[in-house]
Amino acid sequence: MYLELILELCSTFHLQTVMIELDDPGTVQFGLDGFVCQLSVLEFGVALGLYIEKFIGDDDFSALHFHIHYSPSKYWMALVPASATYDPSRSNAIALSPSLRYLHAILAHTLTGQRESTGIVNTHDAYFLWSMMHGHIFDIAYFIALAIRHQTERHRKGAICMGPYVPCLTRYFGLLNTAAQSSLLTLIDQISP
Repeated sequence: MYLELILELCSTFHLQTVMIELDDPGTVQFGLDGFVCQLSVLEFGVALGLYIEKFIGDDDFSALHFHIHYSPSKYWMALVPASATYDPSRSNAIALSPSLRYLHAILAHTLTGQRESTGIVNTHDAYFLWSMMHGHIFDIAYFIALAIRHQTERHRKGAICMGPYVPCLTRYFGLLNTAAQSSLLTLIDQISP
């Protein structure tokens, strides 16, 4: 069942990135267990269990950043001051400090889903690490949607790394109709990289 849900989500996932306003995060659309779901990125974050209603109503929530506003080279230079120019396909994680390398490995095995290339610091990784280092707060749901979109692009080859996202969505939409299905997805959720 889990594999079917992942394949359905991956084959139907669409992130609307045409912005109406500068910081309009767009919408997410996907199929799951035969249902077509269309959510704002904010609602998607709630469905993933990232945000609660109280946090969403907070004044600070509207100030979350949805876009990478600077060149990845600037983030890289802040992370590795003595480094040469940034290249998203070649910039090596070994250049990072030990604590940032550790955080990068966690990102690569979870959020950014690049388990096969943990030695490379891609554009989103550089942004996430810089954000953590500087206390820059951003909308994680938007970047998870971007990561899922990247996983589902047609030219992408390799392992599909969806982490806990599918179990979270199935629970949110009440698509688990038996205790056995719920237990199985809970177990998968706990062992997902």
